[in-house]
Amino acid sequence: MKNIKTLGRIATALTWAVTCAAGATEAGGNSYPLGVETVFPGVMPPEGFHMYFYYVHYESTRNENNVGDTNQRLADYKIRSDVVASRVDWVWPGVRLLGATVDTRAALSVPTLEVKLDVARPAPLAPLDRGGSATGLADLQLAPVLLGWHADTYHQTAGLEVYLPSGTYNAARNVNTGRHYYQAAPIYALTVLPDAFQQYDLKLRYGINGKNLHTAYRSGNEFTAEFGVGYRFYPHILTGLNGYIYRQTTDDRQRGVTINGDGNRGSVNALGPFIGYSFTQKFTVLLKVQSEFKAKNRPEGTRTWLQTKVPF
Repeated sequence: MKNIKTLGRIATALTWAVTCAAGATEAGGNSYPLGVETVFPGVMPPEGFHMYFYYVHYESTRNENNVGDTNQRLADYKIRSDVVASRVDWVWPGVRLLGATVDTRAALSVPTLEVKLDVARPAPLAPLDRGGSATGLADLQLAPVLLGWHADTYHQTAGLEVYLPSGTYNAARNVNTGRHYYQAAPIYALTVLPDAFQQYDLKLRYGINGKNLHTAYRSGNEFTAEFGVGYRFYPHILTGLNGYIYRQTTDDRQRGVTINGDGNRGSVNALGPFIGYSFTQKFTVLLKVQSEFKAKNRPEGTRTWLQTKVPF
């Protein structure tokens, strides 16, 4: 059980921008990295200081339209994203609120984005190049107060995640690593451990986006459900399936006008395997793959995660 809880602590959340492309929400990306909290999201770490490190690779050659077909407005499309990130947690010793332990978190990442995006135009005009590349800081993520409740067979976490527009941003660039607007997101996460072998995970999140004051663009609000089902076959090995469901629930708007006449609402699902190995009770590495399907108004690709916790 100790190895299971250690694996859960390295899997819990960090947030940063992972994608940037044509599609739903401004520039088609998200403040929140879809799929980061699919394994033990409800397990809060023990009291004290904790540090986590993450790498995620995302690649897509498909950009889907409002009905889930290939976007014919694009003559050529490809996106590649490589992100390194870290998160620090301080679980306040001896502090209890509503019977829960209290965690304060901060996370920061450095994405490298490469986007090929050629907008189709009538012949004889050549496609319009709207791609580019960028490396820089993403927006800072803070969780000032998260509450964690613990029982023998389940763990729960609830609170508020906030994104600050601190990342690298230039409105004249096609590709940016920062998004230049605030986001606030209430979250609830649950991890159920019926015995020493099984695990069931769910995290629910609703992101409320502010307006980008440089472009007067307000991205629609976003609902995310992340999930995982795993089994511990050996004392130090946990494996299973993980994924997510993403739905944009309100329209994109710019200067009071609904984007594209349909609000440009995005959606996507993802599913794939994961495996975690606990080298010690304090050091575990987690590898996850998430293949996307049934995308609308956004890219459809594959994410690969490598996550670990540095012992202190």
